[in-house]
Amino acid sequence: MRPRILDASAIVALFDAHPPVFDLLTRSQDGDLTMVMPAAAVADANAKIRASFDSWQPVLLTAGVTITPLDSHIAIEICEMPGDLATKHVVYEARVMRAVVVTCNPGMYRGHSVPLLVV
Repeated sequence: MRPRILDASAIVALFDAHPPVFDLLTRSQDGDLTMVMPAAAVADANAKIRASFDSWQPVLLTAGVTITPLDSHIAIEICEMPGDLATKHVVYEARVMRAVVVTCNPGMYRGHSVPLLVV
């Protein structure tokens, strides 16, 4: 099964215990899929959530959940893409991993060719 990349809107939905996204977390914990959260999306989501690091621990320590860093080579690769930094990081990771982007805001991906799972 293709990995699922959560964008900022899906991460906010996860913290709101939105059932389709929470189900992905459960499936990840059970080993049924890999769930990825790009660091830029985590930062963007946490600007809205305002959660402490301790509040993030249950998500960060869930088996099957990976946080991908935004390092210099990725930053250089995505600089010309349309959209905000978090969206560009999500698109980059989705393309590299051949993953499905999980989002509550599909309009953010106009102009990008990535598979979407709208929740």
